[in-house]
Order: sequence, then structure tokens, then C-alpha cells
Amino acid sequence: MVFVTLPAGQRFAFIGDLTWQLDGITRRAERPLLLRTLADSDAAAVRADLSRVIALADRVHLVPAHDARAYHGIPRLTAETAAAS
Repeated sequence: MVFVTLPAGQRFAFIGDLTWQLDGITRRAERPLLLRTLADSDAAAVRADLSRVIALADRVHLVPAHDARAYHGIPRLTAETAAAS
């Protein structure tokens, strides 16, 4: 997981593969059984970690790696903003 805070105060948590879709956060939906079996070495630990991340949802924009909808609201780096940094 990577935490990013922008100068304007926006906060993001890029949660990688902890959950692949926003539904994993909003509905606590787990990945399909076959994928969980292949990807998760400790399913109980994944559920516990996901619960911890969900608890941050009101303070930080959570971004799962594989859901393009989660990227909405993330500002783009432009030449102007890069030069100002």
C-alpha cells in the first residue's frame, strides 16, 4: 500500500491487490473463490487487512489497482504542476 498526500491536502491510498475492485471496499465483496484460492495465502489475514483499509475510507481516497473507476478524482500531473514541485 502506498499513501500519497498532495499539496492541496487530498489523500490517497493505493491499495494494490488487497481488493481488485471498488466493490471490495463499498460492499466488502470478496474476489471469486478460484482467484482467492490462487492469490491469497491467508484469507483471514486478507479480510482483516481489508477491514482496516475500509475503516480509512472516510479519510482517504482508496484506489484498488484493477478498477478504472477508482482513478476518478486523482489529479493528473502536468508540466505546470511538475515544474511547481
